[in-house]
Amino acid sequence: MPTPAKSHGCTWHWLSQQDLSEIAGLVAAEEHFGDATHHHDLNALQAAVARETVRDTRTGVVLRKPSGTLIAYAWVRLPEQGEPPNRLHLHGGCHPAWRDEGVQDTLLRWQVDRSVEWYRAHGEGRGPLELVMLASGSNLFLAETLPASGFRAQKWYHALQRSLSERTFAASVPGITLEQFGPGWSEAVRRLYNSAVSHPADVLDADAWRWGLASADIRDDWSWVALDGDAPVGWALNCETNLAGDRAGWTEYLGAQPAWRNRGLFTALLARSNEAFCAAGLAIAGIGVETDSDQGARPYEALGYTSIDSMVWYVSHPATDRIEAAKTDEQQMGRT
Repeated sequence: MPTPAKSHGCTWHWLSQQDLSEIAGLVAAEEHFGDATHHHDLNALQAAVARETVRDTRTGVVLRKPSGTLIAYAWVRLPEQGEPPNRLHLHGGCHPAWRDEGVQDTLLRWQVDRSVEWYRAHGEGRGPLELVMLASGSNLFLAETLPASGFRAQKWYHALQRSLSERTFAASVPGITLEQFGPGWSEAVRRLYNSAVSHPADVLDADAWRWGLASADIRDDWSWVALDGDAPVGWALNCETNLAGDRAGWTEYLGAQPAWRNRGLFTALLARSNEAFCAAGLAIAGIGVETDSDQGARPYEALGYTSIDSMVWYVSHPATDRIEAAKTDEQQMGRT
């Protein structure tokens, strides 16, 4: 597939290693105008360019003015190990001064078209094509642009933190015991996790689960399983991170069997987690929470957490008939 047809008086190029420093500058300009940087995923982009996969797959482009200045970029991130094979992530942006010129719409149309093309060649049979773009909850520009292009807000990711200076963590749930997580609990918690996810595409097989725990560097000695008798009904899997320059404990995975939700189980798991963070000498606890509502952070705010950022998952499922129509056109071209 070629680069975007509409150039806006500029020139498109395939994304390369030489573009990364300017892309970082573009992100800084977007950040200055109020957009969080998390959805750009620059570290992943740098790794992909270093592996030359972006160049080989033709999944990234940049737009430059006649003077050579980079004003926009787009990248379709293909599925990585442990991710649903039918889910593609769209990253990119344009300089705020060019937003009213229609550049963002051109970027998005190209990303969707390139994703459909890749899916037809490599992804069919792996489940319906799903396109995901993450945006800051404060990014009003994308909140207007994405729905107009067929994307819908599907879930929200809330990042929160709290001080551990006041050790008021004690909490318990009648009939529940908390046991330290370890390899012996990993498979049981994975099955419990899969039974609790709301979207089939988020179900994890054993390899994907192990990869997720390893990539997050989960600390078994800081992590807990909630037991109803001998049966696991909830989990809090924790690791270490850095928040505003300070070491912090981070709850990476928190969940419960549906029948045990809204019964104080999360409060007890977080209390035990925070006790472990304090024992390790940490002063801050953080958590990332995925919800189906933009108000999903409220229960955690009641526990002393404050929001530091929110991200919105915008999701599109390009129509099957569009894919089928493209296949039909290709077949007819082959007959002529």
